[in-house]
This record gives sequence, C-alpha cells and structure tokens, in this order.
Amino acid sequence: MFTLRLAVLWAACLCAVLAAPRQELDLQPPTSYAAADADYRLTEDINPINYNISLRPYLLESDGDKRFTFDGEVWIEIEPVVKTKYVVLHSKNLTYSLSEYWTKPATEGAIVTRTALTLVSQSDETDIRNLTVTVDLEASQRYILHFVYTGLMEDDMHGFYRSSYVNDNNETKWLGSTQFQTNHARRAFPSFDEPQFKATFNVTLKRHRTLTSVSNTRQLSSTPTDNGEYYLDVYNTTPKMSTYLLAFIISEFTVRKDDQFGVLARPEFYAQTQYSFNVGRLILEEMGKYLNLSYYTLGNDKMDMAAIPDFSAGAMENWGLLTYRERSLLVDESATTLSSRQSIAAVVAHEQAHMWFGDLVTCKWWSYTWLNEGFARFFQYFGTAFVETEWELEKQFVVDQLQSVMAMDSTNATNPLSDPNTYTPAHLSRMFNSISYNKGATFIRMIEHTMGTENFQKSLQEYLVKYQYQSSVPEYLLGAWKANWPTDRFNSSAEHIFYNFTTQVGYPLINAKLSSDGKSVEFSQKRFLLKENDGADASLTYTVPISYTTSLEKNFTDTKPKFVLSSSTPQTVTLANAVTWVLANIQETGYYRVNYTESNWHAIHSALISTNWSDIHEVNRAQVVDDLLNLARAGHILYDLTLQVLEYLETETNYIPWTAAFNGFNYLAIRLGTDTAHFGNYIQQLTAKAYSQLGFNETSNETALDIYLRTKVLSWSCRFGNADCISKAQSYFKSLSTVPKNIRSVVYCVALREGGSTEFEALYEKFKTEKVATEETLLQNSFGCVKQSTLIERVFNLTLSDEIRKQDKSSVLSTLYTENNENVGPVFELVTKRFEELAVAMGGYSSVATVISNIAARFTEESQYEELQKFNTANGGKFGSSAATLTAAETTVKENLEWATSKLGTFRTYLAQRNGSAMLSGFSLLTLLLVALVTLLR
Repeated sequence: MFTLRLAVLWAACLCAVLAAPRQELDLQPPTSYAAADADYRLTEDINPINYNISLRPYLLESDGDKRFTFDGEVWIEIEPVVKTKYVVLHSKNLTYSLSEYWTKPATEGAIVTRTALTLVSQSDETDIRNLTVTVDLEASQRYILHFVYTGLMEDDMHGFYRSSYVNDNNETKWLGSTQFQTNHARRAFPSFDEPQFKATFNVTLKRHRTLTSVSNTRQLSSTPTDNGEYYLDVYNTTPKMSTYLLAFIISEFTVRKDDQFGVLARPEFYAQTQYSFNVGRLILEEMGKYLNLSYYTLGNDKMDMAAIPDFSAGAMENWGLLTYRERSLLVDESATTLSSRQSIAAVVAHEQAHMWFGDLVTCKWWSYTWLNEGFARFFQYFGTAFVETEWELEKQFVVDQLQSVMAMDSTNATNPLSDPNTYTPAHLSRMFNSISYNKGATFIRMIEHTMGTENFQKSLQEYLVKYQYQSSVPEYLLGAWKANWPTDRFNSSAEHIFYNFTTQVGYPLINAKLSSDGKSVEFSQKRFLLKENDGADASLTYTVPISYTTSLEKNFTDTKPKFVLSSSTPQTVTLANAVTWVLANIQETGYYRVNYTESNWHAIHSALISTNWSDIHEVNRAQVVDDLLNLARAGHILYDLTLQVLEYLETETNYIPWTAAFNGFNYLAIRLGTDTAHFGNYIQQLTAKAYSQLGFNETSNETALDIYLRTKVLSWSCRFGNADCISKAQSYFKSLSTVPKNIRSVVYCVALREGGSTEFEALYEKFKTEKVATEETLLQNSFGCVKQSTLIERVFNLTLSDEIRKQDKSSVLSTLYTENNENVGPVFELVTKRFEELAVAMGGYSSVATVISNIAARFTEESQYEELQKFNTANGGKFGSSAATLTAAETTVKENLEWATSKLGTFRTYLAQRNGSAMLSGFSLLTLLLVALVTLLR
C-alpha cells in the first residue's frame, strides 16, 4: 500500500510538472463413569520392587484362533508398607488361569509354599483388581505374586497391540508394539500402574524365528526353542522406573546402529533412518553435557528409537526404547521438507529430554504432568538448538508455544498446571493438553529468564541428582530453584511466582500507562479473559516478573526483570528521561499480555514503520501483533486501533511476526465465513512485500525462517486470491514429480482448490505408491483442499476407509473444513448423517464428538446453530459421556455468533473502507497517469 501511495504522489507531481510551462453401525457409546473419583487410585499399602515378565504373542496366520492374542506370565516382588490382607493392583482385559503368592525365601532356589490369591472384585471402570491372602502380609517383608494369563493384541494402539504395513512385495506384515502411558501397562500384565510405584523390570519375549524383538535394555540372551522355530529373548534388568515406561517390539524391523545407539524401522525404510540416527546421538550427548549427567550413566547403556506404522501418540519416552510415528522419525533427503526435518529433530529432543525429566525423575501422579511434559517441550526447542543451531528455535518457541497456549488459558475451559482433581481416564487425558506442554514449557522459560540462565542450569542438575529414580512433586522443583535463585533477581518472590502460575489458572494482562510527559510508567494488572461471563474467575492476580525497555533504551537483549508486580495495586516506575513509548515483556520471556495507552500504541506504530522497525526485536514485533489482535478480540481496545498499528505489516519480512499475524488473522477469517472478498484483498496488500521478496524460488543464502515464511505467505496469498500465486502454483503442479519439496504443501493444495477430479486423481495415485512417510502425510493432508461436492464426499469416504490409518483420520478429516470456509456446511452434513460409520472408523463416539465440536466452532450462521441443536437432541443419547462435548459445542457456537454481532462489524467496515480506498487509489493513479500522458503528448 505504501508503494501505491508513492505512485499516486509521483503521478500527481508529474502532472504538476508537465502542466506548468507545457501541460455408521454396532458400536457402544463411551462409558458414563459411576465410580467415585478416589476409587480410581490405588492404596499405598504395597510397593512393587521388581516385575519378571514373560510374554509370547501370536502374530502369524498359522497361529489360528490364537492370532492377535498373547500368553503372559509375571512374577511381581512386593513389599507391604503396612500389615494387610489385600493385594490391590490394576488389570484390564486379561484372563487369568493362575493367581498365587508366596513369601520370598532368604536364599534363591529354596522351596516355597504357594498359596492361591482369592479374587474379591474386578472393576471394569477403574481396572482395579482386588485380591486377598489367607494370612496377612507383614510390613517390610518381601513376597512374590505370580500370575499366568492371556491378553488381547488389539488394533487401538494401546497396551500390547498389533500394527501392520504392506511391504514392497505387497505382503502384509504384522508386528507387536506397546503404548503404556498413561494407564495401559495393565493391559499387558497385572501391575501397580501408577507412576509413583517404581520398580525394576526383567523381560523375556518368545518370538518366531522370522521375527526379532527389542525392549528397553540390551538383550542378555537368545535361546532357540521348539526345534528352532521360536526363540526366547531375555533382556537385562531395567533401571528403577514406572510401569508406563516399559516397552517391547516384536517385528521384522531392521536397525541402523553403533554399539550404543540404534534406529529401527521396516526394512524398506532403512535409508530414511540416517538423519534421526545422526541427530539423535548428538542431542542425547549434548543434553547429558548440559545436565552434567550423561544418559549412559543412568542405568541403561543403550538407546533405541523405533518407527511404528500405527502409533497413537506422536512419540513415547520408553526408557531406552523410544517409539515414534514413522513421519516423526524418518527423513528422505529428496522429499522431506525442512519443516518436517525440524519437527523430527524436535520430537527426538523431546523424547530424549524425558530420559531425565520423566524417566529418571517422574511426576508422582498425573496431576503434575507438567513436571514431565513441560521440560520435554522446553528442551524440544532448546535441546534441539544445541545441535541444529541455524533454525532460531528460541524465537520459534514464542509463536509456537507461548502465544498458542494463551487462547485456551484465557477461558473457563482451562485447568491449572498442578491439578489435584485428576483421577479418571478423562482427567488423565485432560492433563496431556497444551497447559502441561506449552504452558509448562513457557513457565519454565520464564523462570530461567527471571533467575538467570546459569543459576537455572545448576538448579536442574541438582534437582535430577537429588531425586533420581524417585517420583517428584512441584515443591521439589521449587526447592531446587530457590536454592540457586539470587537475591538480586527477586528470590523473595520465588514462591509467589511459582504458586501463582502453577496452582492458579490463566495469566495477567499488564497495563503499562506511560504518563503524558513520558517520564513515568504506571503498571497494573488484571486477569486476561477472551470471553465475558463464561464462568472464569476474573479476580485472579499474579506475581509477575516485569521487563521493559523504552524508545531511548531500545534494549531488547536484557531479559532480566526490572521489578516484580505482586498484586492488583498499581506500581509506578520513574524514568530518567522522557520517552515516547515503553514496550514491556522483552522477547516475550514473561507469561503475560501487555496493553498501553492509545498514544503509546501509536508511538509503537510510528517506530515500526521506521527504518529497520526502530530496532524493535522481531519477537517483540510478534508480541505486539499477537497482543493487539487478542486485545481487540477480547474488547480491551478497538479493532480500529489494532488494525491501524498492524498496517506496519506491509513492511514486515520476518517469519516470527508474520506467524503471530497469520495465527491471529485465522480467527478472523473463520468468523467471516464465506464473506472473505475484502479480507482477501487485505491479506494480499499486507503480504505484497513479503510475497515479492520471497516468491516461489528458494535461494542458497536463505535461512530456515525464510523458507518457512515463504510457505506461509504463499499459502495465504494463493488461498485469498492472488492470481499470480495461483497461476505459478498450478504451473508447478503440471510437473508433479519435480515440485520443490518446501513448497509442495502450497502447490498440492492450490491445485486441488482451484482444480477438480484430474488434479485429485494425480495426487491420489501418488499417495497410493508413496514410500516416504513425511510425503505421505503431506499428500493426505492436502486432500481436504478440494471444494467440489463430489470430491468432498470422496475424501470423507477415504477417511472412513482403511487407506487412512486410524491415527491420521482426524487430521485428514479436519483439512476438509479448515482449508476452505465454504466446506464447513457440507462436511457437517456428511459427518452428522454418517456419524455412526465415522465412530467405527475413528474408534469411538468420543472422537466423533470432537470432530463435530471442531466443525461447529467454525459456524457463522444462526441456521447452522439450529442444525447442531437438532442433531444433538436427536442423537446425543448415543454419545454417552461425550454428549457433554456436543452440548459445549452449542455454547461455543452461541458465543461466536454473539461475538460476531458485537465486534465483527468494525472489522468488516475497516476492510471495506480500506479496499474501497485501495480501489479508489488505483483508479486515481490510472487517471493521473492518463492525464499526465495526454498533457505530455500535447
């Protein structure tokens, strides 16, 4: 737009100069739980010491009726804490043929007296199995529990489950793998299946000679049996650890390895294991150096990482045997995008960080999941950065993690980091949300910048040594931090900062009021909430470390807080000299938003449109963008002010601020529904400089963030009508096999959005033969870009089919209604007409309820709200406990419609006026140029 204004001015001047002298199916709904919350927890009367587990899975067609079951036998050494006659542990879907116990003899091999355990009860809700003994178990005496049983290898990616793939010879290959977190070890063996009950494990696996096995530790021996048809693989004793960290795989995988480190995958994918093998070894070593505690000294002298075809989680931190989705571990140099490569390195770092934070020191209960996941997410960025130094991960963290979690944490739907109300399976699932991960990591980062990096590092080293092989609670971490927290960095406020941000929900909005003379700033706070009257507690206050700089200082490198704001009472800071603006939260190291006076915002705008953005750090530019869009969304400032300041984006060419902008614009684009013509012009105008500078062609001197920005800018430009962008993307698609890997997501999506069945068939055929997991994911997530009704239904049917793995169905389906606003209605109609089929395909009504809720969140019309109500009234009973998700979706739709009524009008008016102004400016420019030309000819 600046260019346009200059051109108009030039044309006017030219006229003046020239004119002077010369002129679905049978599926049970989710369980509605009746048990009291406390009933889900085990008593602490007995501690397990060791599990000796022997398993024999049936994976072959020749196994007949036993196929996809397993035989199990376990000896559990226990030690009661008090005298008791009850043995209470977890068991799920296991059928027992023997349950007995005996006193552990003083000498190995001595004759023992075996006594049957009597079953009192087995709860299908809590999975708790109550057994009694004939004679009370004595405190501090060791006993052996012995069970023989069978179990099921289901395909739901939990417990000891089955997975499959089709090899290059078109043969289906089956394997057995595990996923025990949070509460699924009980499906493989009876166990004290809570993280606090740590023990050592001995594993023996019986497998067919055509298969191989792997477990947490090194293999101790492999002995042929059954005339050489089978082998007994025995593994070394694990370190003392929680049940959810045990793992084993029986497969035909091959391994790339050295004497300590290995990467396993199906044989066809061996070549794709090189990058993760390289980066995994380096990150593991650097993490050990940073924590002054080498991984290989922790009690397990090997590390394997395995790529599993069917895997519900992104990855899993089993001690010594990390498991991943294939797309999260495997890299093909010719096809895997830089973004996917970064994601793979980051997930590897995340899981390896768990070796210390989660495996060595484990949260006592899932109430404190953030003690595991917060640190893993933190090192997902800062641990990867030890090795991959060119990716500017410390900047990416802010827009990926901090800013993304703020939306959830500013509504009544949030929960505290430390949440004692955690009992049921639903509670456990809730704790593995963005609060534990993103907010946990963000809080940890805030503490690092508050107490100082070296002090922070030393505290982590001491924490790990002190609590190794134990379970932890937040107070233990606070103690380690306080011991290294210097007085000149507000040590006296340490406890208040800690508990305010971990036991309370939400975060503050800091109001920084610069005086009219520019010589003082008054800081005050209130809780930031996106919605009014949604039941959230608006009275909460926080102890907040505050950093800031001014128009004179412009110091964006010193993140040390200058003071602590400890209550709702305003605090005034006197400045040495008068300034025109103040900007708080340096590099967004604190977990809070900031609002300013209107004059301060305008001064920031003036600074941002000056040379080099007046040296305002790109992370703080992203902060300004994110805060402005959310302050306006919440009604703290007018959209007019937000949009005036955001005009600076016409000059912005950096990834971090643009990511914050696109994330904020996405909400507005959703609320606009199908009425996006003016918005499309707005996006094209704002991105014009970035689009022109980046184009489609990658150059050798570009940074990773340049490459990422190109993908975002092209995606938004093409989606919102940039004709040049669309034309070039379509041109690339004509040579489908040679599309540069880092722009493939754009090219594929544009081809499907602007094209039809010909383009879809081309991508579908490529998908069917694809051998690179990351490319396969990219292809299937592009299918949803279609707009024709027949193709929408085609993709929906594809999602229902086995061609899309169960773990991927949700993401593929979501693209159908997120890539094109026009598809929201048609997809909702398909989902609600065929929800029973979808429930079967996705594994339950809970998943379908989530899909419906996500689609409904994009509704923009009253008639859509009414359709949702009709569906819920007619079918809510079939969803069991998940009907609550459908009811909550109604509330969300109603709130969104009310928000649009009260706030979207201002945004629409601004877009229309801006677009009219641009059109008028374009007309004026053309008129002026014609007048100039005529005058010149005369």
